Amino acid sequence: MLISLEHTLTTSPLFGQRPLLPYAVTFDLLVGIPGLFYWLVVRRYQLPLSSLVGVVSACFALTYWLLPVAQQAPLHALRFVPALLEGVTLLLLVTKARRLLQSYQAAYRQQPAFWPSAQRAVQQTLGPAGVLLVAEVEMLRYALLGWWAQPEGTGEATAFSSYRDSGFTAFAVMVGVALTVETAVVHLLVSRWSAQAAGWLLLLDTYPLLLLLAHGQAVRLRPSLLTAGTLQLNVGFVWHLTVPLGELVAIESLRDSPAPAEGLLNLTKLLFTPPNLLLTFAQPVTVQGPYGMQRTGRRLAIYLDQPQQFRDAISQ
Repeated sequence: MLISLEHTLTTSPLFGQRPLLPYAVTFDLLVGIPGLFYWLVVRRYQLPLSSLVGVVSACFALTYWLLPVAQQAPLHALRFVPALLEGVTLLLLVTKARRLLQSYQAAYRQQPAFWPSAQRAVQQTLGPAGVLLVAEVEMLRYALLGWWAQPEGTGEATAFSSYRDSGFTAFAVMVGVALTVETAVVHLLVSRWSAQAAGWLLLLDTYPLLLLLAHGQAVRLRPSLLTAGTLQLNVGFVWHLTVPLGELVAIESLRDSPAPAEGLLNLTKLLFTPPNLLLTFAQPVTVQGPYGMQRTGRRLAIYLDQPQQFRDAISQ
C-alpha cells in the first residue's frame, strides 16, 4: 500500500512542483519500509538484523525507480552518509578516549588478551554504537584476515569442530557462488539504467557476501572448546556461549532437528545441517550473538563433528 501511494505521488503532475515531496518519498521508502519490516517481521520472528540488508537494498532500487531523475537530489545526498558516520564514530572515540582506556585496562586485568578486552571496553564505553562497531570490525576481521589465521583458543582446551563432517562448507560455497553471480548480473543490468543506483546496489549486495565469508571463516576458526571447568560453544560468527561445566546436566543424541518448544534453542540453522546433540542445563543460559543479539534457553540443540568424543570428554 505504501509503495502504491508513493507511485501515485511520483507520477502526479504536481510532484515536481513540491520540492519537499522527493525527500518525503525517500524517507518513507528508506526508513519507513525497513522500520515496518523490522517491527513486523524481524522482531516477531527473531531474525538476525542482517536480514534488513536485502530489504534496504530493495528499497534503494525502488527509490531510484520511483523518483524521476530531476528529483533524485535526496539520493545524491546519501553519498555523504558513510563519511558522516565515520566522522561521528571518530569524534565519539576522541571524546571518550580516557574512559575507553580505563575500561580496557579493567577488562585486561580480568582477561589478559588484547581483542576480547578491546571489545568489552568499546562496548561498555560507546554503548549501542560500540556494540555495532565491534560487530562490524569483527566481521571484517574474519572475512578479510581469516584466511591466514589459526583456530582460536585450542592451546589448553579440547576443540570440537562443526564443519569437517557436515555439509556446511559445500553449502556455504554454493550460496557464495549464487550471491556472486546474482550481484554481478544485477549490477550489469542496473548500470545500463543508472550508474549511481548500480554502485549503491553493488555496495549493499557486497555486504551479505562479506557476512557469509566471515561466518564461513569463523566456523573454521572458532571451534567449541572444553576445559576442566568450562564449556564454550561457538557457532561461527553468530552464536557464542561460555558456561561452567557444572551447569550441564544432560546430553542426548539427536538424529534430526527437534520440534520447537519453550526454552529450546536450535543453534545449527546457520550451519545448514541438523543438530546431533541436545544439551540440557540446570538453569536457562544466555547465548550471545553479533550486534547485541541475545537468546535465552535451557536446552540447546548443537552440531559437533565428534559427538561421541564430546560425550566421552564430558564424562571424564
